Amino acid sequence: MGVSVVIPTKNGERYIKDLLESLRAQTVKPEIIVIDSSSRDKTPEIAKRYADVFVSIREEEFNHGLTRNLGVEISKGDIVVFFSQDALPENDKTLEVLIKPIEEGKVVLSYARHIPPPGTKPPEVFFRLFSYPPKSEIRSAEDIPKYGLKTFSNSNVCSAYLKSALLEIGGFRRVILSEDLLACAMLVLRGYKVMYNAEAKVFHAHDYPPFKLFQRYFSIGVFYAENPWLKKYGGRGDTLRFILEQMEYLSENAPFWIPYAILEDFLRVLGLIMGLNYRLIPKKFLGHLSGYKSYFLP
Repeated sequence: MGVSVVIPTKNGERYIKDLLESLRAQTVKPEIIVIDSSSRDKTPEIAKRYADVFVSIREEEFNHGLTRNLGVEISKGDIVVFFSQDALPENDKTLEVLIKPIEEGKVVLSYARHIPPPGTKPPEVFFRLFSYPPKSEIRSAEDIPKYGLKTFSNSNVCSAYLKSALLEIGGFRRVILSEDLLACAMLVLRGYKVMYNAEAKVFHAHDYPPFKLFQRYFSIGVFYAENPWLKKYGGRGDTLRFILEQMEYLSENAPFWIPYAILEDFLRVLGLIMGLNYRLIPKKFLGHLSGYKSYFLP
């Protein structure tokens, strides 16, 4: 099967060279497609040296789902892999391991484990360990009673899709974010199997300042407000378990970070609640609260 890698970029000069060099060194040789949202740094210059296809779009045209659909339309591969610009394969077999379950016909979606790189702040280290455990798992609709919404967990930071299956569900939707979770849900509910592939690893973590973290969770709230049908799959108690295990981890490994972690947890919950009720907020504030001004434009 042919493989295409799609990478949306914006001002990613700090990361993009390492990612593209790593992709060129993989044991699987993919077609590389970069879709850049009008970067103002050297991202386009660097990307053009490595990419097979380089596309530039206007900054306000970017959308997490629709921009990736553009990459799917351009791609030649039977398998389409998505990377975020700040992810880095752990080794030269990451891509090979990621796509293997799809090539074997076991699943139509495989997403990678996130490994926090050196220097990641302790609360974020725990977040990655909690969200991306060391054991792989294949999920299907039969797992919904057990896992609820978690059945649809997915991450386009590093994920591979059987293109025909992705096209069957109409590709990604125009959403503010979480296009990956929504696509996974649609695939699972259509009867396909998906895989959290812990053997395929990428270095990736976020270092959001407090307001940026709030914006992210506000946007997640908007996503769920616009997709209320997902509510019936939620309510498995992960938020409380996350906080309790986070406090235990920090108490043992980095106790001085506990006050900051509590602040982050507060901002997550506040952002999510406000996002869920975003229709009650004057429209002129939504772009600032979410960080995605163009999403709310007519």
